[in-house]
Order: sequence, then C-alpha cells, then structure tokens
Amino acid sequence: MIISKDEKHKKLKEIAGSLTDLAFPHQIIIETTAFCNMKCTMCGHATMKRKKGNMAMPLYKKIIDEIADVNKDTEVWMTFYGDALILGYKLYYMIEYAKKKGLTNVVLNSNAMLLDEDAAYWLIESGLDRFIVSIDANTKETYEKLRIGGIYEVMDKNVKNIINLRNRLKLQKPKIEVQFSIMEENEHEFEQFKEYWLKQGALVKYREKLTWTGSVEANNLDPSITRIPCPWGIKTCAIHYNGDIVICAVDYEGREVFGNINNDSIQNIWQSTHRDARLNHLNGNWDKIPHLCMNCLDWQAVGAKTVDH
Repeated sequence: MIISKDEKHKKLKEIAGSLTDLAFPHQIIIETTAFCNMKCTMCGHATMKRKKGNMAMPLYKKIIDEIADVNKDTEVWMTFYGDALILGYKLYYMIEYAKKKGLTNVVLNSNAMLLDEDAAYWLIESGLDRFIVSIDANTKETYEKLRIGGIYEVMDKNVKNIINLRNRLKLQKPKIEVQFSIMEENEHEFEQFKEYWLKQGALVKYREKLTWTGSVEANNLDPSITRIPCPWGIKTCAIHYNGDIVICAVDYEGREVFGNINNDSIQNIWQSTHRDARLNHLNGNWDKIPHLCMNCLDWQAVGAKTVDH
C-alpha cells in the first residue's frame, strides 16, 4: 500500500505543475488551541517545546473578519497542532462565527475522543462543512499502539454517533471523513478500514506518513526523489494561537515566523515576508529557502486522497 517511488514522482510532478504565486492563501490553518489529549506516535506533539495556549477570541475574530473580506471561499481549518474539542462549547461559537461571516469551507480535524453526544450535536448545529477524524487503524490493538491515549471503542462509538445524528437530521453537512495515515505498522489494515467506514457512511481519506519537520521517523519519504516546490508552503497559511504566521502547516514549533496577526494582516504578511520564501521555492532557489525547509522531506507527503466507494 505504501506508494512506490515511480507513483510518488508522477504525483509530485503533477502537483508541482499546478503551483503558482497566490495573492491570498488557498488554505488557512488556525491554531484555536495548542493542547491535545493524546500522544500519537506519528506526531511530534508529545515532544513540542513551544508553550501551549488557546487563541483569544478577539484575535480569532480578526482573522475570520479578514478572510470574510478577502475571500469567503478560502478553506479554513480550526486546528493546527492540538485538538480543538478541548475548547468545549467555545469551539461552537468559533465555528458559528465563521459561518455567520459567510465562510463556505470550514473544516475541523480531531481524534474524536471528546466527541460526546452534546458535542456531536453542536458541531452539526454550528454549520461546520467538513469533519475529519484521524484514526489510522482498523483494530483496537493497532489503534491504541499508534494513537496513545485513545480508546478504540470510545472513538468508534463517537464517530458512528455523529454520522447517525447527521443522517437522522437529514443534513448533508458536515461531510464526515475518517483519515488513515499509511505506515509500516498499519498498512495491512487499510482495506478493512476502508470497507468498514464506507459501510458506516463516512468518506475515507488516506495519506502518507510525514515527519513533522524531522520530529518522527517516516521511512516512506525518500531523499533521492527530485525536489519540487513545497505545496504546503505555497498554498497554506498556518497561524499559531498567539498570532504568529509560520512557514507551513508542519512548522509546529514556529521555527520560521514571518509576522504576527495581532499587529498586522494576513494579506500583508502573505504578500511580503512570506512571499519571498514562496518565490524561492517556486523558482527552485533551494539554497535560499528557509532553513527549516532545506532538509525537510514532508513535501513528499502532500496530496491526500479521499474515496467514497
């Protein structure tokens, strides 16, 4: 199941051909919280040195207001490096605020361990467009080995509950996706995982494992593959809970900061300091790209796929 070198090269070449310098981010990732209730083996959160915190509502509203003014169709994620369900009912207000401002593509990803019946109801009521649950396994043994702190039965019940609740209410949203990060430890379970969750009424999203800028090992990423401009760095604006705009969606420690939204705007930072880094990627000036990018292989893991049958 792990993607071959030839397949990966073809996929990356197609992605590279579509990359251009954007006037505004295609995707904005907002770190509503930096706290998480799990310590998964494929994630660097357990070793994160950056101070954790929650985003203040005035800052959050400032970000949403700018997105609404510039491009309401921007894909907006409510989580960067934490699990936003930790915020409880505050998350409902955050999503609802974005939807009332007219945003059309609001996404939440979670481990679903805190997705009780009340949370499922208010996530649906908030107007959320997509809900993605990271699971990565089809058995209790593999799940709890990879997703430390999770309980398979709790996750399974919670995800089925939100699917059933949405269906009972006869709603189309949120679209519910279950995610499988392909690794040596779990690839043998993918086909059963796909069959199981499609029967439950979820979409199935799968992707390659990444290193999170070298914090975990990912043998599927190959340093011999010819480099392309990083799609995450070019299309995605990642914002930490304190307002820092960092280089990309895997810069969880904030090693490359280009500005702060508290005293600036997304568009201004995106079109100035952040643009310089993007242009060096697009032009293949590999000796001038940010230091964090130079030895990073995570650009190879871009390009998740979703199946519905």
